[in-house]
Amino acid sequence: MQIQKLTLLILIIIIGKVSFEKNEIQEPIIELHNFNYSFFVAGHTYGNPMNIQYGLYPQFVNSIPYINNYPKMSLGILTGDVVNKPTREYWDSALLDINKFTIPIHIAAGNHDRGFEFERIFKDYYYHFILEDDLFIILSPTNWNIEGEQKKFLLQTIDNNYQLVQNIFIFCHELIWWSLENQFSNVEINYRPHYPGSTNYWTEINPFLDSIPNNVIIFAGDLGCVESVSAFMYFKEDNITLIGSGMGGGKEDNIVIVEVSDYSVINYKLIGLNNTPFSEIEILEEYVLP
Repeated sequence: MQIQKLTLLILIIIIGKVSFEKNEIQEPIIELHNFNYSFFVAGHTYGNPMNIQYGLYPQFVNSIPYINNYPKMSLGILTGDVVNKPTREYWDSALLDINKFTIPIHIAAGNHDRGFEFERIFKDYYYHFILEDDLFIILSPTNWNIEGEQKKFLLQTIDNNYQLVQNIFIFCHELIWWSLENQFSNVEINYRPHYPGSTNYWTEINPFLDSIPNNVIIFAGDLGCVESVSAFMYFKEDNITLIGSGMGGGKEDNIVIVEVSDYSVINYKLIGLNNTPFSEIEILEEYVLP
């Protein structure tokens, strides 16, 4: 299967032109590897809820050799709904595919993932680690809200580390910034009835993130499960970047590869997993929010 590479180039300090580069390739072709490390983010990796299989979404599984061979690939984050049902059978099948990666894989649990089996295998729903000079935070919001002990963990972790790191990467499943009443209402999430009506992101989380000097990038994976759902979104304001992605729709399935360089320069690459390409107009108008 051929993997199409679609490049979204955004420099966090040196703001570059947004562009998409389409190449049909089997292996990553990069002339200059002038970045410190890379990682990938993949959302809704069980795929289409109408066509469920054991194990990960086949188009995503087909991309594993590409990911393993990508220059300076250091880790991967699955942003929720890794399995359709949180049973041992589903998790055992998913782990067979996850173990095909040659890099560490972290999971920001979604509503389909949480339960006894997840806790037995992975122990923690939220935690942090540091790679190079960057802080990585894995979350699993309850009903779209970061609250209670998880909120305390998030704020304390950032407060203890923000002066020691450059970038702060946060991963969760739901698009916790989404609402029918804000600028993200044109983004079609996977299942609107799951939205609780409001979240505490804009009132309690965003003001804190906006108050620190670091680049903060939040990834969510609750998109793209069927063709009618948005496959990707990108938004940046001040020091905060919001990225949503996912797979299962069969035409615009995607993952995001992130290349991190010195001086907080970050390059995001949207990798298409199907034979049907995105077009530049659709990406610029539909997925990159003003």
